[in-house]
Order: sequence, then C-alpha cells, then structure tokens
Amino acid sequence: MKKKFIIKAIISVLLLYFILRDVNFSDIYESIKHADFKILSLAFSLHFVGLMLSSIRWKVLLNSQKIKSKLFFLFKSYLVASFFNHFLPSTVGGDSIRTYDSWKLGENKEKAFAVVILDRFLGLLTLLIFAIIALLYSPDLSEVIPQLWFWVFVLSSGATIIIWFILSPPTLFFKKLGEAKKGIISKIAGFVYKIDVAFSQFADKKVDLLIAFSLSVILQLNVVFYYFAISTALGLPVYFIDYFLIVPLVIFITMIPISFNGIGLRESALFLFLSTYGVLKSEAIAFAWVEYGMLLMLGVIGGIIYAFRK
Repeated sequence: MKKKFIIKAIISVLLLYFILRDVNFSDIYESIKHADFKILSLAFSLHFVGLMLSSIRWKVLLNSQKIKSKLFFLFKSYLVASFFNHFLPSTVGGDSIRTYDSWKLGENKEKAFAVVILDRFLGLLTLLIFAIIALLYSPDLSEVIPQLWFWVFVLSSGATIIIWFILSPPTLFFKKLGEAKKGIISKIAGFVYKIDVAFSQFADKKVDLLIAFSLSVILQLNVVFYYFAISTALGLPVYFIDYFLIVPLVIFITMIPISFNGIGLRESALFLFLSTYGVLKSEAIAFAWVEYGMLLMLGVIGGIIYAFRK
C-alpha cells in the first residue's frame, strides 16, 4: 500500500513538474485573482445540486431492491464519500463508503456492492454517450488525441459488456469455477458470480433503471454546467457545447489510477483539451486548481459530517 502511494505521489510530482516547468506562477495567480467569484460561488453550489441528484438516483436503485433508505442519509453518505476520495484510491474510496452504508441498510454485501457499482456505471455511461455525440460534432479534437476513437470504442465495448452482465441471467460458468475450490481464482469467480446474481435482480426493473439513467443524464448536464461556470468565471473562450466532450474526457483521464487523486493528470488533461481553443497553459492550470479546490472544500464538509456521524 505504501509503495503504491509513493509511486502515485512520484507520478503526480513528475506530471506537475512537466506541466509547470515553463509556467509563471504569477500568471496562474492573476487568472484566479481576476475570476468572477460570484460565478465561482454558483459553480460550487452546483456540487450540492449534483449530490442531491446522485442521492435520488441511489435511492431509486435501492428502492428497486426493496431497500428502505432516507434521502438525507444518502446525501450525507455522498459527502462523507467525497472526504474519503481524497485519501483512498480515486473514487473507489468513496464508493467503498457508500457500499458500506448500503450494506448497513440491511442488505448482503454483494447486493450493496452491485447497487453502488450500477449507480457509478450509469454516471460513466452517460458521460460516454455525451462524449460520443460531442465528438461527432467536434472532429477537430480527435486530431489532438492520438487514437481517440479507438479508446472510445474500447470504453463503448466495455459498457456494452456491463449492460449485458446486468440484464442477462447469472453466468453459470463463474458459479462452477467458484465451486472448484482451487485457490484465489475460484474465490474471485465465486465473488463475481454473487455480484452477477445481484446484478440480475435489476433485469426486471427496467422502469427503475430508466428513471436512474434519466437522473444520470440530468446529473451529468449539471457537471457540464459546473465546468462551464468555472470557465466563464475565469473568462476562458470556450463554448458551452464544447464541454460536452471536454468534461467526459477529463473525468475519464483523472480516474486512471496512476497518480495521487488525479493530481497532475487533471492539469495535463485540461491543458491538452483547452489549449485547442486558445486557452493559455496558466489559465488551464488555474482552472484545474480552482476545480480541485472546490473538491477539497467539499471533502472538508464531508469530513466534518463523518466526525460527528454515529
């Protein structure tokens, strides 16, 4: 665990070094100093809109499995998860907290895990759809990123497999492999089969899945508005429609578990994409740091809630 942390920290430092080595820090400071803080306040408030939408989506999925929950409890759980996202690997840390909270509501671990994973998947699926549609209307960006369409194809294929996994009956192959009792492979297969069984219980809940997906669309629209609000506050020359492609790409890149909490990746990704619209490196880094600063503030709120929760 310590080795992984050290490696990720080193990668983050190296990424920051390469992105910052030819940037004047005073330029970054000036970009943030002259930002419209009223619009930044609006952007920060959109976090809470997103958390409420996420909580409602989570509740819909729990209700579909006849798991009783209170919306405010789920909302607070999301805030606590935002706190742990800063200390545990990527968004997985936060998801582990939400899985635990789902389990506390009275369900087995596999079903609790399936609910949270499905909740996460719906959000990522929506982002992928946004990216594909936006990419069709923004072909220039595909020239900036090598093999972008290939990676979109890979992600789309993965999403298709997961959808099949959710809607199809449990795969007996994993059950038989799990019953073979041949060490770690059988244990993993057994766990996958239990998750598969848990997922299959959503197969006949298509109305609930449709509602949850619709909430995901609204939620990701909120994320696009959030990024655009920060962009507007900083005075960047990027149109609202362009963020339908930029946002999914930045989020997918920062989720790659090679750096500490996406630090370094976030700055690099935003500069890579925003530079195609004439945004200076100092402005892109200012964007990244403002956005990360808001995540830190959200994490502090989550930490306070965690400190007082029973």
